[in-house]
Amino acid sequence: MLSFRSMRLRAIVTSISLFLSLAVSPLHARVLRVEIASRADVLQGKPFGDAGAYERITGRVYFSLPVANPHNQRIVDLSNAVNLKNGEVEFSSDFVAVRPKDAHKGNGSLLLEVPNRGHARILSLVDGGDQDLAHESGDAWLLRNGFTVVSLGWQWDADGPDALRLYAPIAKENGKTITGLLRGDVMLARILPEIPLGHLFSAGIGGSEYPVADPNDPRNVLTVRNSREAVRTVIPRAEWQFAHTVDGKLIPSDRHIHLNGGFQPGKIYEYVYVVADPVVAGGGFAAIRDFASYAKHARDAVTPAARVYGEGISQNGRFLRDFLYQGFNADEEGRIALDGVLAHVAGAGRGSFNYRFAQPSRDAQPTSSVFFPTDIFPFTDQPENDPVTGETAGLLDHAVTEKVVPKIFLSNTSYEYWGRACALIHVSADGKQDASISDRIRIYHLTGLQHYSGPFPPRRGRVICSVSSCSHRSRSNISGGP
Repeated sequence: MLSFRSMRLRAIVTSISLFLSLAVSPLHARVLRVEIASRADVLQGKPFGDAGAYERITGRVYFSLPVANPHNQRIVDLSNAVNLKNGEVEFSSDFVAVRPKDAHKGNGSLLLEVPNRGHARILSLVDGGDQDLAHESGDAWLLRNGFTVVSLGWQWDADGPDALRLYAPIAKENGKTITGLLRGDVMLARILPEIPLGHLFSAGIGGSEYPVADPNDPRNVLTVRNSREAVRTVIPRAEWQFAHTVDGKLIPSDRHIHLNGGFQPGKIYEYVYVVADPVVAGGGFAAIRDFASYAKHARDAVTPAARVYGEGISQNGRFLRDFLYQGFNADEEGRIALDGVLAHVAGAGRGSFNYRFAQPSRDAQPTSSVFFPTDIFPFTDQPENDPVTGETAGLLDHAVTEKVVPKIFLSNTSYEYWGRACALIHVSADGKQDASISDRIRIYHLTGLQHYSGPFPPRRGRVICSVSSCSHRSRSNISGGP
Protein backbone atom coordinates (compact mmCIF):
# COMPACT_ATOMS: atom_id res chain seq x y z
CA MET A 1 0.00 0.00 0.00
CA LEU A 2 1.24 3.46 -0.86
CA SER A 3 2.34 5.30 2.30
CA PHE A 4 1.18 8.78 3.18
CA ARG A 5 4.83 9.85 3.17
CA SER A 6 5.21 8.71 -0.45
CA MET A 7 1.98 10.40 -1.49
CA ARG A 8 2.89 13.74 0.06
CA LEU A 9 6.40 13.75 -1.44
CA ARG A 10 5.22 12.87 -4.92
CA ALA A 11 2.42 15.44 -4.73
CA ILE A 12 5.00 18.13 -4.04
CA VAL A 13 7.25 16.88 -6.85
CA THR A 14 4.27 17.03 -9.22
CA SER A 15 3.49 20.58 -8.10
CA ILE A 16 7.07 21.68 -8.78
CA SER A 17 6.94 20.12 -12.26
CA LEU A 18 3.76 21.95 -13.15
CA PHE A 19 5.06 25.17 -11.63
CA LEU A 20 8.19 25.39 -13.77
CA SER A 21 9.02 25.73 -17.47
CA LEU A 22 12.37 27.34 -18.27
CA ALA A 23 14.53 27.54 -21.41
CA VAL A 24 18.17 26.43 -21.47
CA SER A 25 21.23 27.63 -23.35
CA PRO A 26 23.86 25.35 -24.98
CA LEU A 27 26.76 26.34 -22.71
CA HIS A 28 28.86 24.16 -20.43
CA ALA A 29 29.16 24.39 -16.66
CA ARG A 30 32.34 23.77 -14.64
CA VAL A 31 32.28 19.97 -14.85
CA LEU A 32 35.62 18.70 -16.11
CA ARG A 33 34.60 15.12 -16.73
CA VAL A 34 32.36 12.30 -15.55
CA GLU A 35 33.89 8.90 -14.80
CA ILE A 36 31.36 6.06 -15.02
CA ALA A 37 32.04 3.11 -12.73
CA SER A 38 28.96 1.06 -13.64
CA ARG A 39 26.06 1.26 -16.06
CA ALA A 40 23.22 -1.26 -16.06
CA ASP A 41 19.65 -1.59 -17.25
CA VAL A 42 17.04 -1.21 -14.51
CA LEU A 43 15.20 -4.50 -13.91
CA GLN A 44 16.51 -6.09 -17.10
CA GLY A 45 15.20 -3.33 -19.36
CA LYS A 46 11.63 -3.26 -18.07
CA PRO A 47 9.72 -0.35 -19.68
CA PHE A 48 8.17 2.30 -17.45
CA GLY A 49 5.24 3.97 -19.14
CA ASP A 50 6.03 6.36 -21.98
CA ALA A 51 9.55 6.85 -20.59
CA GLY A 52 10.49 3.31 -21.61
CA ALA A 53 13.48 1.48 -20.18
CA TYR A 54 15.74 3.06 -17.55
CA GLU A 55 19.40 2.65 -16.71
CA ARG A 56 21.29 3.12 -13.45
CA ILE A 57 24.70 4.79 -13.62
CA THR A 58 27.27 5.19 -10.84
CA GLY A 59 30.57 7.03 -10.87
CA ARG A 60 32.29 10.25 -9.99
CA VAL A 61 31.95 13.81 -11.24
CA TYR A 62 35.07 16.02 -11.41
CA PHE A 63 34.76 19.77 -11.01
CA SER A 64 37.09 22.75 -11.28
CA LEU A 65 36.56 26.09 -9.53
CA PRO A 66 38.30 29.29 -10.65
CA VAL A 67 39.16 31.08 -7.42
CA ALA A 68 38.79 34.51 -9.02
CA ASN A 69 35.19 33.89 -10.12
CA PRO A 70 32.94 35.96 -7.82
CA HIS A 71 30.46 33.09 -7.51
CA ASN A 72 33.18 30.94 -5.92
CA GLN A 73 34.66 33.48 -3.52
CA ARG A 74 32.08 32.65 -0.85
CA ILE A 75 33.66 29.19 -0.43
CA VAL A 76 35.70 29.29 2.78
CA ASP A 77 39.41 28.50 2.29
CA LEU A 78 39.08 27.92 -1.46
CA SER A 79 42.09 30.16 -2.15
CA ASN A 80 44.07 28.15 0.44
CA ALA A 81 43.42 24.76 -1.20
CA VAL A 82 46.61 22.74 -1.50
CA ASN A 83 45.79 21.72 -5.09
CA LEU A 84 45.33 25.28 -6.34
CA LYS A 85 46.84 25.35 -9.83
CA ASN A 86 46.60 28.00 -12.53
CA GLY A 87 44.02 29.80 -10.42
CA GLU A 88 41.67 26.80 -10.17
CA VAL A 89 40.84 24.14 -7.56
CA GLU A 90 39.67 20.66 -8.50
CA PHE A 91 37.48 18.34 -6.45
CA SER A 92 35.01 15.51 -7.12
CA SER A 93 31.79 13.86 -5.95
CA ASP A 94 30.28 10.40 -6.06
CA PHE A 95 26.99 10.13 -7.91
CA VAL A 96 24.21 7.69 -8.70
CA ALA A 97 21.88 8.45 -11.60
CA VAL A 98 18.70 6.72 -12.75
CA ARG A 99 17.64 7.99 -16.19
CA PRO A 100 15.61 6.95 -19.23
CA LYS A 101 17.87 5.10 -21.66
CA ASP A 102 16.39 7.29 -24.36
CA ALA A 103 16.69 10.77 -22.88
CA HIS A 104 14.13 12.11 -25.35
CA LYS A 105 11.46 9.96 -23.71
CA GLY A 106 11.97 11.63 -20.33
CA ASN A 107 9.93 14.58 -19.09
CA GLY A 108 12.92 16.93 -19.12
CA SER A 109 13.00 17.18 -15.32
CA LEU A 110 15.90 16.07 -13.13
CA LEU A 111 15.35 15.51 -9.43
CA LEU A 112 18.73 16.24 -7.81
CA GLU A 113 18.85 14.62 -4.39
CA VAL A 114 21.14 16.00 -1.70
CA PRO A 115 21.70 12.69 0.17
CA ASN A 116 21.33 12.51 3.94
CA ARG A 117 24.70 11.71 5.52
CA GLY A 118 25.76 10.32 2.15
CA HIS A 119 22.85 7.89 1.73
CA ALA A 120 20.43 8.20 -1.18
CA ARG A 121 16.78 7.54 -0.29
CA ILE A 122 14.41 9.50 -2.51
CA LEU A 123 13.58 6.68 -4.94
CA SER A 124 12.64 4.25 -2.19
CA LEU A 125 10.72 6.90 -0.25
CA VAL A 126 8.61 8.10 -3.17
CA ASP A 127 8.23 4.92 -5.21
CA GLY A 128 8.35 2.37 -2.39
CA GLY A 129 10.82 -0.05 -3.99
CA ASP A 130 14.54 -0.69 -3.65
CA GLN A 131 16.71 2.40 -3.69
CA ASP A 132 19.15 0.61 -6.01
CA LEU A 133 16.28 -0.90 -8.07
CA ALA A 134 17.95 -4.28 -7.83
CA HIS A 135 14.75 -6.30 -7.31
CA GLU A 136 11.76 -4.00 -6.87
CA SER A 137 10.70 -0.61 -8.23
CA GLY A 138 7.58 -0.18 -6.11
CA ASP A 139 4.90 1.57 -8.13
CA ALA A 140 7.69 3.38 -10.06
CA TRP A 141 5.87 6.71 -9.99
CA LEU A 142 8.99 8.78 -10.65
CA LEU A 143 10.09 6.48 -13.46
CA ARG A 144 6.67 6.15 -15.07
CA ASN A 145 6.47 9.94 -15.17
CA GLY A 146 9.81 10.29 -16.92
CA PHE A 147 11.96 11.83 -14.18
CA THR A 148 15.71 11.52 -14.10
CA VAL A 149 16.91 11.08 -10.51
CA VAL A 150 20.48 11.89 -9.44
CA SER A 151 22.00 11.62 -5.94
CA LEU A 152 25.25 13.57 -5.62
CA GLY A 153 27.82 13.48 -2.82
CA TRP A 154 28.27 16.82 -1.03
CA GLN A 155 29.42 15.87 2.49
CA TRP A 156 33.17 15.41 2.96
CA ASP A 157 32.78 13.38 6.17
CA ALA A 158 29.93 11.06 5.15
CA ASP A 159 30.46 7.74 6.94
CA GLY A 160 30.04 4.19 5.68
CA PRO A 161 31.35 2.08 2.78
CA ASP A 162 28.40 2.92 0.51
CA ALA A 163 28.17 6.62 1.35
CA LEU A 164 28.22 9.17 -1.48
CA ARG A 165 31.01 11.61 -0.65
CA LEU A 166 32.55 14.92 -1.60
CA TYR A 167 36.30 14.59 -2.24
CA ALA A 168 37.64 18.04 -1.49
CA PRO A 169 41.20 19.23 -0.88
CA ILE A 170 42.53 20.40 2.47
CA ALA A 171 43.64 23.98 3.04
CA LYS A 172 46.94 25.44 4.20
CA GLU A 173 47.93 29.07 4.81
CA ASN A 174 51.11 30.05 2.95
CA GLY A 175 52.07 26.39 2.90
CA LYS A 176 51.71 26.04 6.66
CA THR A 177 49.41 23.58 8.42
CA ILE A 178 46.20 25.12 9.75
CA THR A 179 45.16 23.95 13.21
CA GLY A 180 42.16 24.69 15.40
CA LEU A 181 39.88 23.37 18.11
CA LEU A 182 36.90 21.14 17.37
CA ARG A 183 33.97 20.39 19.67
CA GLY A 184 31.59 17.46 19.90
CA ASP A 185 29.21 15.97 22.44
CA VAL A 186 27.14 12.88 23.17
CA MET A 187 24.46 11.56 25.52
CA LEU A 188 24.24 7.78 25.68
CA ALA A 189 21.41 5.41 26.59
CA ARG A 190 23.71 2.79 28.13
CA ILE A 191 27.19 2.56 29.62
CA LEU A 192 29.98 2.46 27.04
CA PRO A 193 33.71 2.26 27.77
CA GLU A 194 34.56 4.47 24.77
CA ILE A 195 32.97 6.55 22.06
CA PRO A 196 33.99 7.35 18.49
CA LEU A 197 34.60 10.95 17.54
CA GLY A 198 31.76 12.09 15.33
CA HIS A 199 28.07 12.81 15.36
CA LEU A 200 26.35 9.77 16.87
CA PHE A 201 22.67 9.36 16.03
CA SER A 202 20.18 6.54 15.49
CA ALA A 203 22.00 3.74 13.70
CA GLY A 204 25.55 5.04 13.72
CA ILE A 205 27.76 7.99 12.86
CA GLY A 206 26.44 10.77 10.70
CA GLY A 207 29.85 12.31 10.17
CA SER A 208 33.27 10.80 10.79
CA GLU A 209 34.74 14.10 12.04
CA TYR A 210 38.41 15.16 12.12
CA PRO A 211 41.01 12.95 13.81
CA VAL A 212 42.97 14.17 16.82
CA ALA A 213 46.02 16.13 15.66
CA ASP A 214 47.94 16.01 18.95
CA PRO A 215 46.64 13.70 21.70
CA ASN A 216 48.93 15.29 24.29
CA ASP A 217 47.95 18.91 23.66
CA PRO A 218 46.81 20.51 26.96
CA ARG A 219 43.88 22.12 25.12
CA ASN A 220 42.22 18.71 24.73
CA VAL A 221 39.40 18.65 27.30
CA LEU A 222 36.58 16.28 28.27
CA THR A 223 33.70 17.53 30.43
CA VAL A 224 30.45 16.12 31.77
CA ARG A 225 27.18 17.74 32.88
CA ASN A 226 23.69 16.59 33.80
CA SER A 227 21.74 18.83 31.42
CA ARG A 228 22.14 21.40 28.66
CA GLU A 229 22.29 24.39 31.00
CA ALA A 230 24.20 22.69 33.82
CA VAL A 231 27.76 23.62 34.79
CA ARG A 232 30.42 21.53 33.04
CA THR A 233 32.72 19.44 35.22
CA VAL A 234 36.18 18.84 33.75
CA ILE A 235 37.17 15.18 33.83
CA PRO A 236 40.83 14.82 34.91
CA ARG A 237 43.11 14.04 31.98
CA ALA A 238 44.45 10.93 33.71
CA GLU A 239 40.96 9.37 33.57
CA TRP A 240 40.56 9.35 29.80
CA GLN A 241 42.61 8.93 26.66
CA PHE A 242 42.34 8.83 22.89
CA ALA A 243 42.17 5.06 22.50
CA HIS A 244 39.85 2.15 21.79
CA THR A 245 39.67 -1.54 22.55
CA VAL A 246 40.79 -4.11 19.97
CA ASP A 247 40.72 -7.82 20.88
CA GLY A 248 40.51 -6.92 24.54
CA LYS A 249 43.48 -4.57 24.41
CA LEU A 250 43.41 -0.80 24.67
CA ILE A 251 45.37 0.82 21.84
CA PRO A 252 45.92 4.47 20.91
CA SER A 253 43.40 5.91 18.43
CA ASP A 254 43.01 9.34 16.89
CA ARG A 255 39.25 8.77 16.41
CA HIS A 256 38.05 7.39 19.78
CA ILE A 257 37.90 8.47 23.42
CA HIS A 258 38.19 5.87 26.19
CA LEU A 259 36.97 6.82 29.68
CA ASN A 260 37.97 4.88 32.76
CA GLY A 261 34.78 3.49 34.28
CA GLY A 262 32.86 4.16 31.10
CA PHE A 263 30.60 6.89 29.77
CA GLN A 264 27.42 6.91 31.84
CA PRO A 265 23.90 7.12 30.37
CA GLY A 266 21.81 10.28 30.72
CA LYS A 267 24.77 12.66 30.98
CA ILE A 268 26.11 15.05 28.36
CA TYR A 269 29.80 14.50 27.63
CA GLU A 270 31.50 17.25 25.65
CA TYR A 271 34.95 16.95 24.13
CA VAL A 272 37.20 19.68 22.70
CA TYR A 273 40.41 18.71 20.93
CA VAL A 274 43.06 19.98 18.54
CA VAL A 275 42.61 19.28 14.82
CA ALA A 276 44.55 20.10 11.65
CA ASP A 277 44.17 20.36 7.88
CA PRO A 278 40.61 21.68 7.31
CA VAL A 279 38.76 20.37 4.27
CA VAL A 280 37.33 22.93 1.83
CA ALA A 281 33.85 21.76 2.81
CA GLY A 282 31.97 24.54 1.00
CA GLY A 283 32.81 22.81 -2.26
CA GLY A 284 29.65 20.79 -1.59
CA PHE A 285 27.56 23.85 -2.49
CA ALA A 286 29.50 24.25 -5.73
CA ALA A 287 29.02 20.55 -6.57
CA ILE A 288 25.23 20.83 -6.42
CA ARG A 289 25.26 24.14 -8.30
CA ASP A 290 27.61 23.03 -11.06
CA PHE A 291 26.06 19.63 -11.61
CA ALA A 292 22.67 21.28 -12.07
CA SER A 293 24.08 23.67 -14.65
CA TYR A 294 26.01 20.88 -16.36
CA ALA A 295 22.84 18.80 -16.73
CA LYS A 296 20.99 21.73 -18.30
CA HIS A 297 23.69 23.27 -20.48
CA ALA A 298 26.26 20.63 -21.49
CA ARG A 299 25.41 18.99 -24.82
CA ASP A 300 27.15 15.77 -23.76
CA ALA A 301 25.71 15.62 -20.23
CA VAL A 302 25.27 12.12 -18.85
CA THR A 303 21.91 13.20 -17.42
CA PRO A 304 20.54 15.88 -19.79
CA ALA A 305 17.64 17.94 -18.44
CA ALA A 306 15.69 21.09 -19.15
CA ARG A 307 14.90 21.68 -15.47
CA VAL A 308 16.62 20.68 -12.23
CA TYR A 309 14.84 20.48 -8.89
CA GLY A 310 16.97 20.31 -5.76
CA GLU A 311 15.49 18.00 -3.13
CA GLY A 312 16.61 17.57 0.45
CA ILE A 313 15.09 16.01 3.56
CA SER A 314 16.03 17.10 7.08
CA GLN A 315 19.80 17.77 7.07
CA ASN A 316 19.68 18.20 3.32
CA GLY A 317 16.72 20.53 3.42
CA ARG A 318 18.81 22.67 5.77
CA PHE A 319 21.66 22.39 3.26
CA LEU A 320 19.40 23.73 0.49
CA ARG A 321 18.21 26.63 2.66
CA ASP A 322 21.85 27.51 3.33
CA PHE A 323 22.70 26.98 -0.36
CA LEU A 324 20.18 29.70 -1.23
CA TYR A 325 21.18 32.01 1.62
CA GLN A 326 24.88 31.87 0.79
CA GLY A 327 24.23 32.74 -2.85
CA PHE A 328 25.01 29.51 -4.69
CA ASN A 329 21.98 29.36 -6.96
CA ALA A 330 23.79 31.43 -9.59
CA ASP A 331 26.40 29.42 -11.48
CA GLU A 332 29.76 30.84 -12.58
CA GLU A 333 28.08 32.57 -15.52
CA GLY A 334 25.28 33.97 -13.38
CA ARG A 335 22.62 31.55 -14.65
CA ILE A 336 20.09 29.92 -12.37
CA ALA A 337 21.22 26.48 -11.17
CA LEU A 338 18.23 24.97 -9.35
CA ASP A 339 14.91 25.88 -10.93
CA GLY A 340 12.99 24.46 -8.00
CA VAL A 341 13.79 23.54 -4.40
CA LEU A 342 12.00 21.10 -2.10
CA ALA A 343 13.27 21.43 1.47
CA HIS A 344 11.37 18.88 3.54
CA VAL A 345 11.38 18.78 7.38
CA ALA A 346 14.20 21.34 7.55
CA GLY A 347 12.30 23.77 9.77
CA ALA A 348 14.03 27.14 9.99
CA GLY A 349 17.47 25.55 10.11
CA ARG A 350 20.67 25.81 8.14
CA GLY A 351 23.98 24.29 9.28
CA SER A 352 27.75 23.84 9.40
CA PHE A 353 28.35 23.47 5.68
CA ASN A 354 30.78 26.20 4.67
CA TYR A 355 33.13 26.92 7.55
CA ARG A 356 36.72 26.12 8.42
CA PHE A 357 36.65 22.70 10.12
CA ALA A 358 32.95 22.37 9.21
CA GLN A 359 31.00 19.48 10.73
CA PRO A 360 28.12 19.03 8.25
CA SER A 361 26.33 16.28 10.17
CA ARG A 362 25.79 18.34 13.34
CA ASP A 363 22.21 19.46 13.79
CA ALA A 364 21.56 20.94 17.28
CA GLN A 365 19.25 18.79 19.39
CA PRO A 366 18.21 19.01 23.08
CA THR A 367 20.77 16.44 24.20
CA SER A 368 23.19 16.10 21.28
CA SER A 369 25.12 18.58 19.16
CA VAL A 370 24.07 21.01 21.87
CA PHE A 371 24.42 24.70 21.00
CA PHE A 372 25.65 24.04 17.48
CA PRO A 373 24.73 26.88 15.08
CA THR A 374 21.80 25.40 13.18
CA ASP A 375 18.75 27.66 13.64
CA ILE A 376 20.48 30.78 12.37
CA PHE A 377 19.09 34.19 11.42
CA PRO A 378 17.64 34.99 8.91
CA PHE A 379 14.78 32.53 8.84
CA THR A 380 12.28 34.06 6.40
CA ASP A 381 12.66 34.27 2.64
CA GLN A 382 12.16 38.04 2.57
CA PRO A 383 14.24 40.50 4.63
CA GLU A 384 13.38 40.62 8.34
CA ASN A 385 14.82 42.37 11.37
CA ASP A 386 16.79 40.59 14.08
CA PRO A 387 15.51 42.09 17.36
CA VAL A 388 18.73 41.12 19.14
CA THR A 389 21.42 42.40 16.75
CA GLY A 390 19.42 44.86 14.66
CA GLU A 391 20.54 43.11 11.47
CA THR A 392 18.18 43.06 8.49
CA ALA A 393 18.44 40.14 6.08
CA GLY A 394 16.44 37.48 4.23
CA LEU A 395 17.13 33.94 3.10
CA LEU A 396 16.83 34.89 -0.58
CA ASP A 397 18.76 38.18 -0.60
CA HIS A 398 21.50 36.90 -2.92
CA ALA A 399 19.08 35.06 -5.20
CA VAL A 400 16.89 38.16 -5.56
CA THR A 401 19.88 40.39 -6.33
CA GLU A 402 21.20 37.95 -8.94
CA LYS A 403 17.73 37.19 -10.35
CA VAL A 404 18.02 33.44 -9.74
CA VAL A 405 15.17 32.82 -7.29
CA PRO A 406 13.78 29.29 -7.77
CA LYS A 407 10.27 28.12 -7.00
CA ILE A 408 10.53 26.84 -3.42
CA PHE A 409 8.47 24.32 -1.49
CA LEU A 410 8.99 24.20 2.29
CA SER A 411 7.18 21.26 3.89
CA ASN A 412 7.32 20.41 7.58
CA THR A 413 5.61 18.20 10.14
CA SER A 414 4.51 19.06 13.66
CA TYR A 415 7.88 17.89 14.96
CA GLU A 416 9.73 20.77 13.27
CA TYR A 417 7.55 23.30 15.07
CA TRP A 418 8.75 21.87 18.38
CA GLY A 419 12.27 20.81 17.44
CA ARG A 420 13.48 22.93 14.53
CA ALA A 421 12.00 26.43 15.15
CA CYS A 422 9.79 25.97 12.09
CA ALA A 423 7.37 28.81 12.91
CA LEU A 424 10.18 31.28 12.21
CA ILE A 425 9.86 30.65 8.45
CA HIS A 426 6.51 32.46 8.47
CA VAL A 427 6.44 34.64 11.59
CA SER A 428 8.66 37.54 12.61
CA ALA A 429 11.84 36.81 14.58
CA ASP A 430 10.26 38.25 17.73
CA GLY A 431 7.22 36.01 17.25
CA LYS A 432 4.75 38.90 17.33
CA GLN A 433 3.35 38.88 13.80
CA ASP A 434 3.07 36.92 10.58
CA ALA A 435 5.86 37.48 8.09
CA SER A 436 5.21 38.25 4.44
CA ILE A 437 5.92 35.35 2.08
CA SER A 438 7.31 35.60 -1.44
CA ASP A 439 5.04 34.55 -4.27
CA ARG A 440 7.75 32.03 -5.23
CA ILE A 441 7.38 30.18 -1.91
CA ARG A 442 4.84 27.53 -0.93
CA ILE A 443 4.74 26.40 2.72
CA TYR A 444 3.07 23.13 3.76
CA HIS A 445 2.36 21.92 7.29
CA LEU A 446 1.78 18.17 7.63
CA THR A 447 -0.03 18.17 10.94
CA GLY A 448 0.44 15.56 13.62
CA LEU A 449 3.35 13.82 11.92
CA GLN A 450 6.82 13.01 13.23
CA HIS A 451 10.16 14.00 11.71
CA TYR A 452 10.46 10.78 9.74
CA SER A 453 8.72 7.42 9.70
CA GLY A 454 9.77 3.83 9.25
CA PRO A 455 7.70 1.17 7.47
CA PHE A 456 4.66 -0.33 9.15
CA PRO A 457 4.34 -2.82 10.69
CA PRO A 458 7.73 -2.41 12.42
CA ARG A 459 10.33 -5.03 11.58
CA ARG A 460 11.91 -7.12 14.28
CA GLY A 461 15.53 -6.03 14.75
CA ARG A 462 18.38 -5.66 17.15
CA VAL A 463 18.44 -3.04 19.87
CA ILE A 464 19.84 0.26 18.65
CA CYS A 465 21.14 2.64 21.27
CA SER A 466 21.05 6.12 19.84
CA VAL A 467 22.38 9.35 21.24
CA SER A 468 19.52 9.76 23.69
CA SER A 469 17.40 6.62 23.61
CA CYS A 470 17.28 2.87 23.05
CA SER A 471 14.64 1.23 20.91
CA HIS A 472 14.02 -2.04 19.10
CA ARG A 473 14.12 -1.40 15.38
CA SER A 474 15.88 -2.60 12.29
CA ARG A 475 18.63 -0.50 10.76
CA SER A 476 16.67 -0.60 7.49
CA ASN A 477 13.88 1.37 9.15
CA ILE A 478 16.03 4.42 9.69
CA SER A 479 15.62 7.09 7.05
CA GLY A 480 18.11 9.65 8.25
CA GLY A 481 18.84 12.07 11.05
CA PRO A 482 17.57 15.58 11.69
